[in-house]
Amino acid sequence: MTIETFIKASYSSRSIKRIMYVIKEFKAQMGDKADTASYSDIVDHIGYLRSRKLHPKSLINHLQSIKVYFRYLIAIGKRSDHPCETLYLKDQINRAIHVEDLYTKEELNELYNTFESAPDKRSWAVKSEVAKARDKIILGLLIYQGLTTKEITGLKLSDIDMQECTVRIREEKLPGRRSNKGRILTLKPKQILLIHDYLKVHRKVLWKIPKPANEQTILYLNEHGLQLWNSYLNRMLREATDDKYKPLKIRQSVTCSKKTTTSG
Repeated sequence: MTIETFIKASYSSRSIKRIMYVIKEFKAQMGDKADTASYSDIVDHIGYLRSRKLHPKSLINHLQSIKVYFRYLIAIGKRSDHPCETLYLKDQINRAIHVEDLYTKEELNELYNTFESAPDKRSWAVKSEVAKARDKIILGLLIYQGLTTKEITGLKLSDIDMQECTVRIREEKLPGRRSNKGRILTLKPKQILLIHDYLKVHRKVLWKIPKPANEQTILYLNEHGLQLWNSYLNRMLREATDDKYKPLKIRQSVTCSKKTTTSG
């Protein structure tokens, strides 16, 4: 499997060009150390990029593309570890919330009720049923529980309690960053049946695909049986809604709505 094929399975043609460019630049800069780079090597490379005065968003995009490269090396058996999967940058991007631009509760309910994943020409036929079922559940977690993309892609099978109808978010502490608080959230009745069917039917299709042992406990898998990447949620909504809805803006809308309800 070529790296182009690997990337094409989860990214748009526009993103593929950007990711391939960054990877090519990374390999040229790292030389013989590219495939065997350590965490420290990646940090040093990010320092080099900072010296070029790149915008914080560009730095983050560079790091994400480098992460894709090491996921590819793991997928083809060239590496057994990922040197920078847990590396996150502190470079600040302006994410100020403009209340007038947020989605209303009615808009989000309408989105959920009418949502259908767009056909994925880069993926295999399983998209028609398995991935559509998975995408609908992911959307529900965005809208009704207000989870972040990282929280959704990091969910494990043990985080879903079908008897109590809850989803557990694990506390995560990252060096130099504000930690995500652990919490248990109640699922809505209309989410329960979808999750049940996904666990009993759809996920089993994806689980049969060969994968590293550490992927087998991950709740939501991609079409290669591997953990979904954070960027997938952006692509999912971009393709299904013509870029009208974005994961971050959905979370901001849900969070803002909860604060308004509480204060009122």
